[in-house]
Amino acid sequence: MVINDSRAMRLFIEETVKSFSDCQIIGSYVDGKNALDNIQAKKPDVIILDLEMPKMDGMTFLERLNDVQMYPTIILSNYATEGSKIVNDAISLGAVDSLLPPASNSEADIKAFKSMLRHKIIKTSLRSKRHTLYCK
Repeated sequence: MVINDSRAMRLFIEETVKSFSDCQIIGSYVDGKNALDNIQAKKPDVIILDLEMPKMDGMTFLERLNDVQMYPTIILSNYATEGSKIVNDAISLGAVDSLLPPASNSEADIKAFKSMLRHKIIKTSLRSKRHTLYCK
């Protein structure tokens, strides 16, 4: 599931995830409120979440998500620098990992981002209660 208010970023993430043979998009939302309203029906293995959005931001979404059920979440935001307070706060609310968007539109940056996103989706999906793989 993708939650991001930027149409361009949402479409980029959707296309990127669709290009991974073992992944699919089951929902795409412009804010946390719409996503939260649909999460019980969709039951995503992984959520890719922006932090700044209208109606309900990413941090509020994570707080409210805890009231419903835990879904493994990756923060994808320009503010998602490793070790930052906002990332640490998001992790304390249940997020599993974070990732910065591509640094530029260069082929190398896009390729590195896609590779890292795929890795983080697979790693994060292992925390889903619906996932059948177990790691030691």
